[in-house]
Amino acid sequence: MRVNHLIFTLFIFCLCTASLAVAKDQPEVKQGILDLRDWEFQNNAPLKLKGEWEFYWNKLIFPSAFDSSQIDPVYRLFPKLWKRDTVAGRIIEPSGFATQRVRVILNSVTPELAISIPHFYSAYILFINGEFIAANGQVGKSETTSNPHWELITRDLKITNDTLDIVLQISNFDHSRGGAFEPIELGEKVIMQTQNRREEANDLIMAASLFFVGLFFMVLFSFGRHEKPIFFYSLFCLFYSYQTIGTGNYTFHSLMPTVPWLVTLKLEYITMFLSAWSFSFYSYHLYQKETSRIFMFFTSVFCGASVLVALFFPVRIFSELATPFFVFVLFCFAYMFGTYVLAVFRQREGAKLSLISSSILFFVIGTRILEYFGYLEMSLMFYFLGFQQFFFIQSIILFYKYNRKIELAKEKAESAAKSQSDFLSMISHEIRTPLNAVIGLTNYLIGDDPKEEHVDDLKTLKFSAEHLHILINDVLDYSKLDAGKIEFEYIDTNIVEVCKNIVKAQEPKAREKNIYLNMIQDDEIPKYILCDGLRMSQILTNLIGNAIKFTNEGGVTLSLTKIMLTKKRVSIKFTVEDSGIGIPKDKQVEIFDSFSQASTSTTRQYGGTGLGLSITKRILDLQNIKINVFSTEGQGSRFYFTQTFQISEIQEKVTEKISEEKNQLKGKKILLVEDNPVNVMVAKKFLSRWDIDVDVAENGRESLEKTATVKYDLILMDLQMPVMDGYTASRELRKGGLETPILALTASVMLDVGDKVYECGMNDFITKPFEPEDLYNKIVGHIERSRVKRL
Repeated sequence: MRVNHLIFTLFIFCLCTASLAVAKDQPEVKQGILDLRDWEFQNNAPLKLKGEWEFYWNKLIFPSAFDSSQIDPVYRLFPKLWKRDTVAGRIIEPSGFATQRVRVILNSVTPELAISIPHFYSAYILFINGEFIAANGQVGKSETTSNPHWELITRDLKITNDTLDIVLQISNFDHSRGGAFEPIELGEKVIMQTQNRREEANDLIMAASLFFVGLFFMVLFSFGRHEKPIFFYSLFCLFYSYQTIGTGNYTFHSLMPTVPWLVTLKLEYITMFLSAWSFSFYSYHLYQKETSRIFMFFTSVFCGASVLVALFFPVRIFSELATPFFVFVLFCFAYMFGTYVLAVFRQREGAKLSLISSSILFFVIGTRILEYFGYLEMSLMFYFLGFQQFFFIQSIILFYKYNRKIELAKEKAESAAKSQSDFLSMISHEIRTPLNAVIGLTNYLIGDDPKEEHVDDLKTLKFSAEHLHILINDVLDYSKLDAGKIEFEYIDTNIVEVCKNIVKAQEPKAREKNIYLNMIQDDEIPKYILCDGLRMSQILTNLIGNAIKFTNEGGVTLSLTKIMLTKKRVSIKFTVEDSGIGIPKDKQVEIFDSFSQASTSTTRQYGGTGLGLSITKRILDLQNIKINVFSTEGQGSRFYFTQTFQISEIQEKVTEKISEEKNQLKGKKILLVEDNPVNVMVAKKFLSRWDIDVDVAENGRESLEKTATVKYDLILMDLQMPVMDGYTASRELRKGGLETPILALTASVMLDVGDKVYECGMNDFITKPFEPEDLYNKIVGHIERSRVKRL
């Protein structure tokens, strides 16, 4: 909502409440008589019985006494507190008792009437025409015989004649105030009942709204415990919720009549003090730079001391605090209004809305304080609308601030995620580059007919390097999964062939441990399905590798079982079963946690990061697939999951066969664009073995210069280089019309690398460290495709 809309709302609020304060002139009591023979109850608001009532100080006179004896009256304004004033030469003290009387003369056409009696300080009993009508507490002539109670009471009247003789007895020995502060109202029964229900509903709605708003913001604060404005605002709502039903009409007293008056009064004063304290701290934490710490210190001291007085001192003492407290509140409002204006001037976030909503609150509570002192008389609807607007706007402010906090946290998290992504890209490149040299040179030496005594050493070196490669991949894959950046590409896949290749790749590990590795597949499984072969390979490789790692006798079996088959879909159950060490039942959930294994001794004995199963589970979870485990300690484990695939429309896929004869590349000319001398040396060794003529460029700019004068069959392009990187160089080459195949060499494993490679015009990429066969097949494939394309 825009600020100008809220200003308009504030204007409408003031206009409406101003109209609510206007009332038609009503007749008043004169010399103990109220003449209503010309008054029409049907067309007017309830009549306030104000004016000169008969007043009898320190006397409790019952209606029958007025009939049997002649008592000289003294007249005193009603309602009016007992403020140590003088009546007929007698001093009226706040503590004492009195009888007040008025006679109301009705017209001949009077509808059914009802009377509304507010609370008086501090007990009363009311008679009309000699009959008991209502009472609050117990009226007495001493503190021991008097019992205070406050409650708004509305009673229907039975009119039998044209005169109402109203006798009111009041006593007070507890409160610092005595007598009547609010008038008795007389009106048409339907109007009075409606007014009573409306006021009670307003109190309950306001109290419930404040309580649940406070509770909501308290729960919201508990989630983060950082937003102190939310905490103090919730406290203010909770404390003030009692003020709405524990003061005014004292609805709480009507709902809970058995609660002692002393308890309710202590609650009234304590919540009043704490409401001021919590709102002050709310404003302080909202705009700390605009609010003085000295002001907050004195606020805390004053409110804290007031709470202690209300807790440990009698009512007559702590009720005296109301006047100085309200003066203090008016001072606080003036100061806080200045802080909000200053916040607006300094363009603090949400300051304009805060100024508007707080102005409404200051205006409403300020008028309520003035009404307490007897300077104003406002409708209860005025307070209801004012508080509703304040809490509504204030809640919007806090929601905005909380949402803004979340947005900033989100931006910070995204920035951190980008930094992490950049770091992973850099670190993967930096780690894989030397690893590429180690694995590449090891593969080269193994394939270069080494001496027999060196074969085992080279194989050990290769195994260690590849194991390090696997560990690095686990950590990088985990980071990508943790960031939710895994995407699935469902393409035509020969699932049985994929599984056979996985088993074939894992067979050397099984042979080293003298265990078997078998595969069993259901013959009814379609040849081609739509599947992300890369992710499926990762899942099954992790499961089989994990099974081999923890199996010392027997072996491991991968099985594919058809569960459901239709014309378009097939459900396959993948099971990896081993005869290894098994998993204790209490650890079968924990093994899927990151960096977790069944025990630390297992980690020391078998090695690994503990990420394999966690990565497997996360990949399956992202596809809404559940992985299950059944294991008996000492007997083996069985991991299984079921996935449903769409059946490919192509069941006999024609693939281009590439000859593995090395002389197929003999005489081909390739440009190797690489800045790392070690990587250049490793790549040249393999390329030279395949009789390829290799030319080297140290950066992208140099590759542009070389391709301008020399024609190459293929370009091997590193991505991260000084002067000009591989992406930029490829774009420039394509802009110049070069159609030579470009194959990216990258040490990064970030997901967006593939997209960037294709966007800049490259044909394919291979990740370092690479297998010589993979590099060879890709070179042959792209050169052959380029040749066919030119025909």
